[in-house]
Amino acid sequence: MIGRRSVLVVGGGSVGLAVAALLGSGSYAEALQVVLLEPRSIPKWDPKHVDLRVYALSRASQWMLQRIGAWRYISEARVSPYRRMRVWESSPISGLGSLDFDSADIGEPDLGHIVEDALLREALLRQLETLPNVELRLGLGLDKIEVGPRDVRVTTGNGEILSGNLLIAADGSDSRVRTLLGLSVSGAPYGQKAIVTHVDTRKEHMETAWQRFLKTGPLAFLPLTDGRSSVVWSMSSQHADSLLEQSSKEFINQLEVASGGILGGIDSVSARASFKLRVMHLRQYCCPRVVLVGDAAHIVHPLAGQGMNMGFMDAVEIVNIIENALSRGEDPGDLRTLRRYERNRKGENLKMLLALDGLNRFFRFPGISLLRVAGLSVVDTASPVKFALMREALGLSKQASDFFR
Repeated sequence: MIGRRSVLVVGGGSVGLAVAALLGSGSYAEALQVVLLEPRSIPKWDPKHVDLRVYALSRASQWMLQRIGAWRYISEARVSPYRRMRVWESSPISGLGSLDFDSADIGEPDLGHIVEDALLREALLRQLETLPNVELRLGLGLDKIEVGPRDVRVTTGNGEILSGNLLIAADGSDSRVRTLLGLSVSGAPYGQKAIVTHVDTRKEHMETAWQRFLKTGPLAFLPLTDGRSSVVWSMSSQHADSLLEQSSKEFINQLEVASGGILGGIDSVSARASFKLRVMHLRQYCCPRVVLVGDAAHIVHPLAGQGMNMGFMDAVEIVNIIENALSRGEDPGDLRTLRRYERNRKGENLKMLLALDGLNRFFRFPGISLLRVAGLSVVDTASPVKFALMREALGLSKQASDFFR
């Protein structure tokens, strides 16, 4: 039986691992016992292979990982900074219909880093293994959740019963916790898939993220440290399925056309995979003794690479709420406590979700190409607006700076 000041974290993805690490290394670590449950094994990072699944991590996410102690391992292993970003619809060169972001314009060394999923999880897992008050329970799924007045109890797939003062669900877009509790969500599938792969191009990527908005969906080339680029290409599900069945040569030909040859010819392509795109938002982020974070609470379009950053900020906020409650002698699992997290994060996440959803629909809407071209050009010449967008994407709010520094 777990003690009264115990926290169950469900989900061994990067957000769940970050929550456990923040709790286990924070100001009230000695007052907490953290148990992390994950039904699957955590993938091993292979230094000889670049994981297909990568994230564009913001400065705020970097600060969080530094606070945990995971960033040093990531930066020494393999990390790909991007210092510029080019967005365009018609012309790939900065000018009419394009937008150019440069980190130097806001006095920053970069606009973020491209980090592999497996490496991120391995770095977080290494930190967790050094924390005496964090217990990892891998290979355990959930069969049942029972919420009582003072605790929450879960029954695992092998019949084991665990209890805690609070359950934090970080178990992803198909959250088992959300399903078992019957929590209501709003959202819909886009009818699109994103193809991911890595390509070797004849032109250097110049530590620049390249993104073109096509009528079928956005196409992004993200710079990797080995000189290749990670491709995230959104399109209709039917088209994606067709492309995945094509030969490498046929796929490369279509990708070169879609990119407008921005990085020259493509010499090779790695394995390809795809994932379905949808938008989803949980109507309530919490209920008695239970709170949801990351993709378990919200799913956004990947066009700006903000999903993982949003999840990490959820992790930071819920840990901050828990520690503040403990400092005041309050019950961290009480609904009044958890609603502070909901108030602080729900509005921010919904704002980002709506902005990305609107942007995706705007660039796919037929008949207003000239308006889009003009809009990109205007923003590119409006320095205060452009600088504000860069700082927002990096997570450089005063609140974030004060919290991490």
